[in-house]
Amino acid sequence: MNLVFASGFLVPQEFADHGYFRDLRSSYPQALFATVNVLGSIADRAGELAAAIAKQFPAGDIHIVAHSMGGLDSRYLIAKNLNNLTSRIRSLSTISTPHWGSPVADLLAGQAAPPLLSVLAEKALALLFAKFPALQNSSGAVSDLTTRSAQQFNQDFPADPGVSYYPYAANGHGSTLLIPANLFIGLIGGTPLEKENDGVVSVASATWPGPFIEPHWNTDHFGEIGYDLDRPGFQTTFPYKVAINRVITHATS
Repeated sequence: MNLVFASGFLVPQEFADHGYFRDLRSSYPQALFATVNVLGSIADRAGELAAAIAKQFPAGDIHIVAHSMGGLDSRYLIAKNLNNLTSRIRSLSTISTPHWGSPVADLLAGQAAPPLLSVLAEKALALLFAKFPALQNSSGAVSDLTTRSAQQFNQDFPADPGVSYYPYAANGHGSTLLIPANLFIGLIGGTPLEKENDGVVSVASATWPGPFIEPHWNTDHFGEIGYDLDRPGFQTTFPYKVAINRVITHATS
């Protein structure tokens, strides 16, 4: 089985002796953990992802497990048939991918700052910029993740009939850093599923192209890949390895 893990925006595949998908290399030693530009556009990242897949897996079926923006990179790759990979891709499992955009990206891009929520919005931005200063220089990448861009993206890159798509979402809490953003999304969401979120992506946005495979995970955007910034060693209490194993089992069975 050719298994690919596609990472999201801003955080590198390897950092401070940690992997983006925490401790999963030992569990899946034959898998590809592709390195892409963490601040790049979807198109650029998709090209890098395709090149990495083609190099490591020149033949055989491919299953992609993508977190956050990695799901959009993968969709672009599939729709554009980059490196002639589409016919070999059997499944794409997306974990909290902002298929319909993220209000947090809208906020970062200056496209959403409701007057009544300005204090909360400013607090959310201050915390994010303090923790991730690179966000202030990533306007191009952020714009790809806005709700406005997502509308056009979904028109341009529909689901491929030859690929099985499996979406997953989360609506829990974890790192304090994401609480202001969690509240912000909850307050501006128009429907219950637009309000439920993991601190970055709403449940509604993670829904594409069909219904969820299982109930929403009780964790936040960091917990989905093994992290809680408030705990010693940043180790989450959410059983993310068990959850990701279910994702892989479902996609490959």
